[in-house]
Amino acid sequence: MKTQNYFITKIYLKALFPNIIAVLGGTINVFFDAIFVGQRLGSVGLESVNQCLPVYLLLCTVGSLFASGSVSLSSIAFGENKEEEGKRIFCGALTGATIVGGILCLLGLIFSVPLAGILGTSKSFPYVLIYLRITLAGGIFKVLLYLPYFYLRMEGKHKRSAFSMLTMTILNIVLDYLFLFHLDYGIAGAAWASVIATVMAVLLSFLFLFTDHSNFAAGIKFLKKEDMIKIIRFGSPMALNNILSSGRIFVVNLILKSMGISGLCAIFAIINNMNELSICVQNGVPQTASSMTGIFFGEKDSDSVKKMLHLQVLTGVVLSLILSTIFCLLSGSMGSLFGSRENAAFAVICFSISLPFATVNNVFSYYYNSIGQIQMANLITVCRGFLFVIVSCVVFRPFGLSVWMFYPAAEFATLFVCLASGAMTAAKRKVIPVYLLDDRLEKEGKSISFSVECSSQNICNASEKIREFCESNQFSAKTTMAVSLAIEEILSIISQKSLSEKGQIDVRVLRYDDQGIIRIRSGGKRYNPIEAKDDSMDYMGVRMIEKLSNKMEYCSFLGINTLMIFLKV
Repeated sequence: MKTQNYFITKIYLKALFPNIIAVLGGTINVFFDAIFVGQRLGSVGLESVNQCLPVYLLLCTVGSLFASGSVSLSSIAFGENKEEEGKRIFCGALTGATIVGGILCLLGLIFSVPLAGILGTSKSFPYVLIYLRITLAGGIFKVLLYLPYFYLRMEGKHKRSAFSMLTMTILNIVLDYLFLFHLDYGIAGAAWASVIATVMAVLLSFLFLFTDHSNFAAGIKFLKKEDMIKIIRFGSPMALNNILSSGRIFVVNLILKSMGISGLCAIFAIINNMNELSICVQNGVPQTASSMTGIFFGEKDSDSVKKMLHLQVLTGVVLSLILSTIFCLLSGSMGSLFGSRENAAFAVICFSISLPFATVNNVFSYYYNSIGQIQMANLITVCRGFLFVIVSCVVFRPFGLSVWMFYPAAEFATLFVCLASGAMTAAKRKVIPVYLLDDRLEKEGKSISFSVECSSQNICNASEKIREFCESNQFSAKTTMAVSLAIEEILSIISQKSLSEKGQIDVRVLRYDDQGIIRIRSGGKRYNPIEAKDDSMDYMGVRMIEKLSNKMEYCSFLGINTLMIFLKV
């Protein structure tokens, strides 16, 4: 029997790389568009794609606002055993994203000419206008892409979300090559390739989401005012990041133009596309954990929440260091890869140095958002997404090519502010520093968590441990005896029906106010002991504990079987 939550480590690591692939699939389209356009149309084409990024990011902002905000609310609702509430929020977010995204795309098409004039230069205007109009024509699919992707992760269907995104990536690459180099469609070919690939990904993602024991189904529901406020609140960090990214690209381009050094904007376009590629680590690591963290927070399981943060920081630093090393080794050839003659080596190295800091900052931003510390999440987003970037850029501007030092400077400053603000918030609210969690249940001995290996001896030991906990927390003698016997039986049934001999079951028991709560969590195949029970002796414990409980609930999310028992104490 392990004293730490072994099971969630396994689940997180199992989901991590499919999710990184899924995030990569969602961002790499821009990367390959830039490569193909740069190779075919040169620097002016590359700059045009980069100049359209603010509009692309605006569409992503709307999608991420509804997706990130709604999935956070749904996760907490599922953690609090409010399944119908979680489903209703999904349908409302789907309806809202469709309406708002459609209106924005229509307005963008109507005002496409003045918009292209603002974004582009006299030289790039024709390219920007074409790319902009085609992107907006299929823009509603850019908005909707996020919603099934986030909810597939919540359902634990990580491989399916990865497959959808990989399909989009492969199709985009194939169409880019076909439209640009064989059919000679120019920049319109790159735009159409991205739109068609996105449409396919959206259709596949919704198909996967609504099949195979899904908790969700399509439906038209309008969000209540209070729901919309909560979605905006929880979705604001991710949405704000996209908005600030648009502003950052625009302002930094202006600063670089004002320096009078040729090729800086082209180099900046290269780095922006490298950043899109690195998002697979920067966002992939924390996104894997965000739904889990929200659910555990809803369960008041601070130990599991802390465990998730540890996993994210560790994996994020390791993976970002690997990616940084690769970028540094390839720094001398990045310019030619994008069809540019500019020497981008120093800029690439500066950007690479910033990646570990950027990943840790993103981890904290997603983490604080998942536990409802929205102000902290937004502070990180504003600092690294715009404020410190612009300040650092202005500071390093007089030093010529050293201007690229703004990348690591901005991320390091953000991390410092994050830790300092976290320390002050913890002192003010009397919560755990950094984590910003209330751990009174654990400190007072009113909560216990452990993992059980599926063997008869380990299950007996677990039963004894639960009995001791119940006695020390003033459960009645009748309840204590019944709980210890019933839990032993339930763990045995789960190990036989759903898991292998080497499987793990996570158990948590807590005394909260006048209620005892038992949570049993396992992987393996979908198995509901409440529905499976019959009149045989095998299920005597299940029937016994049903009589002693206010309610028993089973749900399957994140690929996890979860049984909740609420006891009369």
